[in-house]
Amino acid sequence: MKLFTASLVTLAMLTAAGPAAAESKPLEVSGYYKNLSIFTESLVTGEDIYATINRLRVELFKEVNPWSFQITLDNELIGNDFANTPDFAAIRSREQQNTSVWDGDKTSVDNDHVYLRHAVYRAFAKYYSPDFQVTMGKQGIDWGVMRFYSPNDIFNTVGPIDLERDERVGVDAINANFTLGSLSGVNAVVVPSDDEEEFMAAVKVYRTVETYDVALITAIIREQVIAGITFDGYIKSAGFRGEINHNHQDDGRNFLRASVGVDYSFSDKTYVLIEQLFNGGVDKNAAATFLTDFKANRRLLSLEKNLTSLWLQYKITPLLELNQYVIYDWDGNSAVYNPELSYNLTENTDITAGVQINFGDNGSEFGDTPDLYYAQFQLFF
Repeated sequence: MKLFTASLVTLAMLTAAGPAAAESKPLEVSGYYKNLSIFTESLVTGEDIYATINRLRVELFKEVNPWSFQITLDNELIGNDFANTPDFAAIRSREQQNTSVWDGDKTSVDNDHVYLRHAVYRAFAKYYSPDFQVTMGKQGIDWGVMRFYSPNDIFNTVGPIDLERDERVGVDAINANFTLGSLSGVNAVVVPSDDEEEFMAAVKVYRTVETYDVALITAIIREQVIAGITFDGYIKSAGFRGEINHNHQDDGRNFLRASVGVDYSFSDKTYVLIEQLFNGGVDKNAAATFLTDFKANRRLLSLEKNLTSLWLQYKITPLLELNQYVIYDWDGNSAVYNPELSYNLTENTDITAGVQINFGDNGSEFGDTPDLYYAQFQLFF
């Protein structure tokens, strides 16, 4: 934490010492209001439970060439009827005191029915030049190319059927990119921490080879040593991508993870994507925390080794879209089916409704997960 704070202070000093004649642009203010209502069953008691999430996000962006600065603030109120059950642990496990070096969260109310949280969602400064870019602060970092399970998305990856896939837990990092010509470069990320168990550092070397973007990565992520390769390109008019890595964990386990996928647009209305995951790092002993602990869930990636994921998208009208997500677990013979309708109500207003239906026996990938129904309203400004 001390190192991270010192890094930000150094950045501020460098910024202040920049050219006085730097071009300054007006402050940009944007954001959204979102209401997400969820209805499901308790993992523990089987009783019906609900949560309604109300989030007001305000984003401030200022550009002073060659620097830019962004801070994103959230005020989030969750009304619910299960705060005193173990089910609510899944929400509390995402608090920044559990996921980040710098705790930018403040919970002002946490009682039987109301959970009110104020958070710094993003806070970073970025320097840009054609040959070198660096971002320092709380930011989102995505090294993956897969839609569902992404082995090389090593910084707080997003779950395969998360309801808010665009809400990535931030990383308090120094993220530097060195451009080596127009088609290649080196990306280095360091997450400074006084706690060895939270320290993260990674290097990605990337290059465009014909129709493919290829990257090699090596990383230390919370005492895991990871080496991998990513590719993303085309076979004729179909997209073809994949991620492969080798993990060495602090408990001595060594294993391989790999995911490959193909996608194709049959028309302006119809899109299909299919992906296959092999996860050699499954740990059945950790199944109890998989559904309730954010860090455990992202570290394990899945409970079973072999999963096939399918995404079918059909645009009913230019404003109305049907998405269907299916994941099948070959080892536990379980599955989840997630149909979702989205409608662009106005230029800056979207509404979404869907259901996640789970099939399978207890102990399988989806057998212990109760069905879930949701509806969302989002207004951008």
